[in-house]
Amino acid sequence: MKEMLFVGRGGQGVVLASQLLADTLARAGYWVQSFPEFKAERRGAPISAFLRWDEAPIHRRYKVRECDVLVVISASPPSPEIIGCVRPGGLILLNRETRFPHVGPYEIARVPGSFIARRNSVLSSEGRPMGNVAVLGACVRLLVPDGLEFLEQAIVSRMGTRAEANVVAAREGYERCTVQRRVAGDTAVEPATGPAVSGRRQSHARFPVSRTDSLLNHTGSWSEDRPVLTGECTACALCALFCPEGAIARTDHAMVIDYLYCKGCGICEVVCPVRDAITMEEVSA
Repeated sequence: MKEMLFVGRGGQGVVLASQLLADTLARAGYWVQSFPEFKAERRGAPISAFLRWDEAPIHRRYKVRECDVLVVISASPPSPEIIGCVRPGGLILLNRETRFPHVGPYEIARVPGSFIARRNSVLSSEGRPMGNVAVLGACVRLLVPDGLEFLEQAIVSRMGTRAEANVVAAREGYERCTVQRRVAGDTAVEPATGPAVSGRRQSHARFPVSRTDSLLNHTGSWSEDRPVLTGECTACALCALFCPEGAIARTDHAMVIDYLYCKGCGICEVVCPVRDAITMEEVSA
């Protein structure tokens, strides 16, 4: 049995990607199991989805804690904690246009999923690229090389009239998948939850409990886009009223954004009554 972990942000189609790949693998003749884990149920919040597949029925009924394949839907690089979930000899697939300049006891592949999505107008309602299906194309090439047709069937079955552009993105992701080779200058990844000194992996808490204050959760690290106030802003403070993180405040008749907590959800831009008072800009990885 193989186990896969999908990670990304709310609104990037992480759960949909897991479901589509499960459908694809089922069409290829495998037994599958797919389910999500929702944490903070907000746009931009970290989201995980799990997938298992095997040639025999699957009897495990718990989340994937260590995986054979890590699929990163977000264009942001994975954290050391996430990388630490990958078993030695496993595979990491990144949504990335440039090399991931690190090495470890696993294979690393990449595909420019967000670029492909933008070029084929596979966008969210806010106009952001949805690279999940392009990443799935690469995933199929790496895991089930003869399964592209099954992925296309799964996309058409799930998306109906919206399937055409997604099928094109999946095909391009399949073609543009690149497996990285080690080069001089790559640095070793030191996962925060990697193998222990004895060779045994660190244990996971059965019932993990947080003892930290919510103010220590710097949700700004979730951000891939961030709002920027322009001279058109009238300081009406409607954005502050709707900000789910309380990251916007009014001081001295002007609005101020705390990027330590702003997760780039874009709600402020949507509710702002003044044209072009708030614009969203991409955060550099």
